[in-house]
Amino acid sequence: MIFIQIKYYIGGVTLMTKRFEQISKQNRYGYGRVSVKEQAENCSLDAQKVELIKLGVPEKNIYLEVGSATDVLQNRPIFFKLIDQILKEGDLLAVTKFDRCSRNTLSFLQLKNQLSEKGVAFLVLDLPQQYLENSPSSQLISTALATISEFETARRLERQRQGIEAAKQQNKYKGRKSVVTRDLIKRVEKYKNLGVSVTEIARITGKSRSTIYKVLKEELGYISNHLIKEA
Repeated sequence: MIFIQIKYYIGGVTLMTKRFEQISKQNRYGYGRVSVKEQAENCSLDAQKVELIKLGVPEKNIYLEVGSATDVLQNRPIFFKLIDQILKEGDLLAVTKFDRCSRNTLSFLQLKNQLSEKGVAFLVLDLPQQYLENSPSSQLISTALATISEFETARRLERQRQGIEAAKQQNKYKGRKSVVTRDLIKRVEKYKNLGVSVTEIARITGKSRSTIYKVLKEELGYISNHLIKEA
């Protein structure tokens, strides 16, 4: 059982305090993200999804996306819709790690404040919950923790670049594996034939919209921006 105190704020004023278990399941939402590179290297969205489900987030309320955290919020359509249109006062948003939802410390704090203004509780599993509150001391500590997480992410990326460079020098680097698989082609074709939108197909499959368009045009014979199937 998870004993986490969740505080809801609007304008910095505490509206209520609840234990996690007191939050209705229908009010719990989760978000998971991987970059295209991570997806190609089998860093799966499934692990994040499983962790969120174990936390008690309904599967239907989990939104998954493939894309870079360096993109502004508006360029991550699934996350943007979740934040802007779906989440409402009294809801809870859970993510597994700081870098799944934010590209740096500033964007993390902006997101945290945006959710607070909407009265949405925010739970980041790799940050202590008390540091997500809006008191001055919690703000200071959450900023420090987010900065450390951002630094660790930058170090990891630097090690990856160094590893790639070393592999190139030894003629062992084969580049990224394609994210377009036979299984993905079949799934995209099935959903498209059912009339599902590209955005929704991207959400269901955990791929980016650009990947879905690539499959439709290059693998399934759709042409033009209207995605009319070639005769």
